[in-house]
Amino acid sequence: MVLAGVIRSRTVVLTGARAPATLDLARRFAEADWRVIVADSEPNLTANSRAVQRAYRVPSARFRPVEFARAIAGIARRHRADLIVPTCEETYWLSAVLTADDVAEPPGQTIDDRCVKSDLALLRARLFASESDLLARLHHKGRFVALLDELGLPHPRTEVVSSAIEWRRRRLARAGWLSGARVVKPALSRFGSRTMMVPAGEPLPDVGRITADQPWIIQERVAGRELCTYAVAVAGRLTAFVLYAPVWRAGRGAGVAFERIEESDRVHVAARSLAASLAAGLSFSGQFGLDLMETDSGLTILECNPRATSGIHLFAPGDRLADAFAPALSADTDGSGEALELVTASRTVVRLGVPHLLYGPGGMRSVSDAGRFVRQLRAPDVLREPGDRVALGTLARSVLVQLRTAGAARVSTLAASTHDIEWNGEPVRLPSRAVQHGGADAFAAAVTRAGGTRDVASNVDVTLSVVAVGGERLPLTTPSSRTPRPGVQSEETDPQSYVVSPVTHYLHYAREEVGELRSRVARLAAEGLLHVLGMAFAVSHIDDVAFVGNSLISTNLHPQLDEAEVAGLTEALQRSHPHLAIGWRSVHGRGNLLPETLRRCGYRLIPARSVLFTETRGTGWARVRDTVRDRAVYEGSAYRARPAPLDPVTGMSPLVMRERIAQLYTQLYVDKYSRLNPRYTAAFIGVAQQSGLLEFVLLEHEGDARIDGVFGFRVANGFLAAPVLGYDTRLPQELGLYRMLSYLVARTANENGVQLHNSSGVAAFKRNRGAEPEFEYTAVYTHHLPWRHRAGWRLLETVVRAVAVPMVRREGL
Repeated sequence: MVLAGVIRSRTVVLTGARAPATLDLARRFAEADWRVIVADSEPNLTANSRAVQRAYRVPSARFRPVEFARAIAGIARRHRADLIVPTCEETYWLSAVLTADDVAEPPGQTIDDRCVKSDLALLRARLFASESDLLARLHHKGRFVALLDELGLPHPRTEVVSSAIEWRRRRLARAGWLSGARVVKPALSRFGSRTMMVPAGEPLPDVGRITADQPWIIQERVAGRELCTYAVAVAGRLTAFVLYAPVWRAGRGAGVAFERIEESDRVHVAARSLAASLAAGLSFSGQFGLDLMETDSGLTILECNPRATSGIHLFAPGDRLADAFAPALSADTDGSGEALELVTASRTVVRLGVPHLLYGPGGMRSVSDAGRFVRQLRAPDVLREPGDRVALGTLARSVLVQLRTAGAARVSTLAASTHDIEWNGEPVRLPSRAVQHGGADAFAAAVTRAGGTRDVASNVDVTLSVVAVGGERLPLTTPSSRTPRPGVQSEETDPQSYVVSPVTHYLHYAREEVGELRSRVARLAAEGLLHVLGMAFAVSHIDDVAFVGNSLISTNLHPQLDEAEVAGLTEALQRSHPHLAIGWRSVHGRGNLLPETLRRCGYRLIPARSVLFTETRGTGWARVRDTVRDRAVYEGSAYRARPAPLDPVTGMSPLVMRERIAQLYTQLYVDKYSRLNPRYTAAFIGVAQQSGLLEFVLLEHEGDARIDGVFGFRVANGFLAAPVLGYDTRLPQELGLYRMLSYLVARTANENGVQLHNSSGVAAFKRNRGAEPEFEYTAVYTHHLPWRHRAGWRLLETVVRAVAVPMVRREGL
């Protein structure tokens, strides 16, 4: 499209303004007489550029995606923007919000609903990016390789691993390419973060969490020269392209100096052909970059970045990069018509000055490296472009923001640079005002009918109510008027259960464990520390807490909520319970952002216990040796599993059956393990059945229909938990009742297509069946409380992180 003759200057909104690439892109648009508006959720490099007319701070794309999308749409409307060009991983969130809008149930047509629809419609019309599923396929390194297969484009041999069980199998591989030199990396990552080179013959490293949502890839290591591309495409046609080499890196990560490969070079022609084939095969619109390896046999594609890359820096002021985006304004974007003139870069070499200086010395391995680094110092510094230099104060502020984020989120400095905009496959859920009444209300009502919490669990005495958040209804527990003060309770022989009492969870349980320490010195030190904690708890009223989502069970499966929803609920609870801390039990980060969302809302994340998860969505769990043996024990036994029958009128099992279920649970979790566990009654079993909180499966002897085992499970938000489990501990251990129940619980999770939350305890047993340990947290908000209350929680967090966590890791619990 030709821009001549247009009366009103074009306007572009650029997001991801923190990135140096966005700064250069803003300059190129401004030089072409575009009005440039930028937006980001952090103080950034681009905001003070002379190329920028207005800069906005907006909500986080990762933690407030819908608010972020609406803010960008609002900015575009205010400035009559012609294009919205995302540059970093906020691209995925903007596109995903539009996809979520496509599939969401239409809400009631309030004024706000109509505004949301209007905002998203404008965003859809102006956004220069492809649809979210295509972006996901390009970003996911495993799915991208499959895409290259479909298009017939070259790539290294690659395998996607979706569970720790499968990873352990690959570690044992001794034949084929899996035993050669390999590269391993997360399927969803950036900057080469966590990428590891594995020499031939060496086993795969232990990489931590691997799930179907967070897979890793094993890739054949290809030797050669590393090259990268940056391209712009409109409806499958390349409109801009450059091939370059990252000639200096920040360690193994992002490049900090770049050298263009001449257009006359044959490798440039080959790389452009690959990029053009990819764009055409996908009808792609947007910016993208490829990581390539030049080998003796030609180019091979390693991965794709469907966003802006550092190749932008090689486009000089006279290269007319903005023209590459102009065809997106035309109605003729179906790939037909005359061939577009390809915009190319003219700069030979560029660098990011401050990062180049910071990371340069660490990358020197020889005299030639030092000479190469010195020569690069003569290259243009894109951060200090004449006439538009980034002030040193602005650079320092950006670094300080990054360091602060790294410390708060406990991530690396490099990871902190994208922490609140990066996308790792998380789904986007549009908020709903239509609150779904159901489980929590039914549970609270059933507990009330049963006589209250003390009647369903004899060591639980709290007030149970319900709160609404983000279209969800969640149970809420608060101390009852009869609950003893913490100073009294800490000395009681029969305190409240840990499911409602932090004092019990962190103090009484620890006192039980101290006796297991073999060292007398260690026992005395631990007892002294616990005594100090007990006094601090009494002063701080630690048990004065309102627990959100607390169903009086060991493991609460929380929904995914965004930051705005959590912040709104926290404010409401401060008003309704001004003297109570606000807490969430059972908080974990496996497959969700809840821990980080809570942290960003001001909550402390205090490690609570080491829990175990099993990836039961595939078939790997069933092939683990001990699981195979457990299945054989079950199938060769005289026992069969069946759902507990329910009376259609009452919604409960017969009383004698409920009493048996409660008895079996008590034998295992109360009599054998700890009286600090909730002591459920037959009434609780009935309440759980009536409300749909739990479903129960009986392990029944075929000969006389005797119930010798049971588990009660709940499926929610991608997980299955079985907080009620028990068997007749008087029967011989050789029967393998616990092994059968373990297999049946995992099988049930598999049948429901979810991961198994294995809770805590018997860690070695569960690990031998493919389980992976992770920490679960208690999240607590105390900013509205007096200083002495806050001090107790601060002390608790310090002690747990400094003493308990290292001990748990050392002991492999």
